[in-house]
Amino acid sequence: MTMKFVMLFLVLLMMGGCGKMESVQEQVEKNYTNADGLIHAYPTEQDSEYLSETLGLYMEYLTLVEDEENFSKQVEQLKSHFLAQENGHSFIRWRLSENASTNALIDDIRIIKALEQASDIFGNEEYRTLADKLSEAVAAVQTQESLTVDFYDWSLRMPAERLTLSYLDDNGAITAESYELLDMVDANEVFFPEYYDTAAEQYISSNEVHMIDQLLIALNREKSGQPSEQFAEWLKEEWNREQKLYGRYDRQKLKATVDYESLAVYYYLHAYFSTLGETELADEVFQHTKEIAADGMLDNAHFFDFIHYQMLVQKQ
Repeated sequence: MTMKFVMLFLVLLMMGGCGKMESVQEQVEKNYTNADGLIHAYPTEQDSEYLSETLGLYMEYLTLVEDEENFSKQVEQLKSHFLAQENGHSFIRWRLSENASTNALIDDIRIIKALEQASDIFGNEEYRTLADKLSEAVAAVQTQESLTVDFYDWSLRMPAERLTLSYLDDNGAITAESYELLDMVDANEVFFPEYYDTAAEQYISSNEVHMIDQLLIALNREKSGQPSEQFAEWLKEEWNREQKLYGRYDRQKLKATVDYESLAVYYYLHAYFSTLGETELADEVFQHTKEIAADGMLDNAHFFDFIHYQMLVQKQ
């Protein structure tokens, strides 16, 4: 009888005595949000940057879990703090700063897609109207030689002269000619060039590659029906040998140049393996990611890593 009471006590302790596990939204509110409701980059560091990237990623998560109340709050933050009405168009400041006069294509597209999805999920047409306005601004002024470029500087009224290939997520605001750059890239090399210089009309490659960029490019190519066999084979070999992937690699030597791992890298690695149909490898990535997250990597994680991990968990 005594043993039964002990077991019952332990069950009750696990259910309630240790306290309710905080939701992702509660963690964001507690660790990443200032008194004005704005999300900063690092937990409890209110002087860290406030980015449109952060806002868009949280909006993406909130559509994933269908949290209408908190999504609405983030839309208000977008309109109150990040939205700029300039030269007859609506732009999103890439960060909150008095000197910020540019947007960032990848962040804009993420926010536009979140608004479009939220409009369908929550039945709110105002979200789609806002998404259309943001898309119109990108399409109207953010091009060079028929290519959608990285940003537009409304203080100078000038678009950028480069297009980063990892930014080419599927969206109607981006020109069809831009996606052709993904198809024309040399896939005989393991790693892809990072961007296309519209003035020089050539691809530009760095000596050190960032794995998030490489994985995003590979995913973007898959969406357009272009496999990346050299990259995929190297990636599988690297994972099978190391059982981990580092944040940056040497383009020529194919060796890691840093000793850190990233929760966001693993989000995209899992997505890429899943896209390739490599479900066992994807499962291995997920298990490894859970282990390093539980081992302290979430404790002081940049919001980019924190929310990508939460989206990875949510999608399982």
